[in-house]
Amino acid sequence: MEIYQLRSFVTVAREKHLTRAAEKLNVSQPAVSAHIKALEEELGLSLFHRTPTGMQLTAAGTPLYKKAKKILQQTDEFVQLGETLVNLPTGTVRIGLNRDAEFLRIRSLYQMLHNNYPDLEILLHQSISGTILRLIRSDELDCGFVLGRCDGEDIRLLDLVQFKLRVVGPVALREKIEGADKPELANLPWIGLPTDCPYSRIMERHFHAFGYYPQTEGIADGQSAITSMIESGAGLNFMVEEEALQAEKQGRVAIWPGESFSIGLHFAYRVKDEHSIQLQVVRTAITAIWYQTEA
Repeated sequence: MEIYQLRSFVTVAREKHLTRAAEKLNVSQPAVSAHIKALEEELGLSLFHRTPTGMQLTAAGTPLYKKAKKILQQTDEFVQLGETLVNLPTGTVRIGLNRDAEFLRIRSLYQMLHNNYPDLEILLHQSISGTILRLIRSDELDCGFVLGRCDGEDIRLLDLVQFKLRVVGPVALREKIEGADKPELANLPWIGLPTDCPYSRIMERHFHAFGYYPQTEGIADGQSAITSMIESGAGLNFMVEEEALQAEKQGRVAIWPGESFSIGLHFAYRVKDEHSIQLQVVRTAITAIWYQTEA
């Protein structure tokens, strides 16, 4: 018994006509007749009544038709699984993280990729957004999470979520912070930032552009370091509003009551690699995790 014989049997039973079945199968009518005859001889059963109105299943043919449909469905699923396994991504994907893993939902990302693509190795690299973009461009990372936009047509950004940043400072400076306008705020001590940190661009647009150049104390190159230095009393800087409000509630920081500053979290990758199977599955997983949660 061959699969092509079962396929001819099922098609004839569905079409109730040898010629139409042959057209559906893209074979000759004699070939279909031969398949049915060979199947009947092997089973020792008659599968069809030949009537003036077409081919009708016999009493024995009816349950065999139902069984044959299931066999063909399972056969098709078997083939599809084989094709999928051939195309499963392997190798390594190097992902840059600009925040802590919990903030970026890395546990969900890792579990989804590990469960669906066990042969795909995930390497994580912690750095700031500007450095992550530089490492993607130099092919030292494949992709990564970044804050803010980026220049150039070589990088594509998948938008994930927009955040509000607030100016936050040490509790010891609460009275000065809460009563300050922007020029007075700029005269308070600030924590310095690397030039490729996206917070630096906010400082340039909203402070430097108006002639306000805060004096800085030290340099912090990540949100956890910035937060630690704020809490230690070093100076002011930016925090995501939700985190700032929580820290203020716990008595760890003071928030400036003035304006907030919008910034986006994005997933960045090289345009030339957007069709690679590894990047496609990572991008699909990130989209599912972030868009489903935010919906």
